Formats: sequence, C-alpha cells, structure tokens
Amino acid sequence: MASAQPGVHALKLQTPCVCSALRNGSNFTKWDDDLSTLAPVTLQVDPHGFYLYWTDHSKETELLDLTLVKDVRTGRSTRTPKEAKLRELLDVGNLVGRLENRMVTVVTASDLVNVNQLNFIASQEDEAKVPETRQV
Repeated sequence: MASAQPGVHALKLQTPCVCSALRNGSNFTKWDDDLSTLAPVTLQVDPHGFYLYWTDHSKETELLDLTLVKDVRTGRSTRTPKEAKLRELLDVGNLVGRLENRMVTVVTASDLVNVNQLNFIASQEDEAKVPETRQV
C-alpha cells in the first residue's frame, strides 16, 4: 500500500457535447396549470451544458441551472393539463402529432420536499424527443 502512486485512479471528466438542436433552440409552448396560461417560448441549452433557458415573445429570458434538474419526462409520463379548456388549447389542430408525444416535463428540486415541474409542449413530436448525449 505504501508504494501506491497518487493520482493513478484519477477520474478524467469530459465536457458534455450539446447537440445543435438544443444549442440553437426550438419553439415550444410553456404552460402553467395553476395559472391556466400559455406562452410561446424558444427553449435552449447553453453550449457548455450548464443552463436551460427559454425566451418568450417579449424577449424575457428565464434561466434554470441544470444541476437542479432531477428528471426530464416525455410521452406518457409527462404531466397533462387538468383543465379541459387548457388541454383543448394545447391540442390545436395545426400541430403535428399526438398531444402526449409532444409534451416535455422538466422536474426540478433543491431538496426532496420542494419539487417543481416545468411543462413544455413542442409543435412536432421530433422536437420533444430528447437526443442522446455523447461525450467528446
């Protein structure tokens, strides 16, 4: 044990590779079930993979540190609106694909008690799919 070399088992961390679709941003609609509001936003991830941020039509930007994200849900495991009127507004006929396949729910928490959910819906199913991340 005394002859062990320090740093032999050091872990080399690699920077995450953020795909171009997440860097450039995609158009989503952010909805809030408590306030019954819809807001068109552009959803993006910074090139280094530290922050998720969205910009609304009035150029206001909200930022979320990705270390607070506990889960990202798509498909059946997403949160659906409780109100029928809000559900009807989200399922507009000019959008492509089933409602549940276009939804994305981002679950955030600073601890085990205070859990929040951010709800987004894409205009197409392909935009809602989470691309595989690979290390560079």
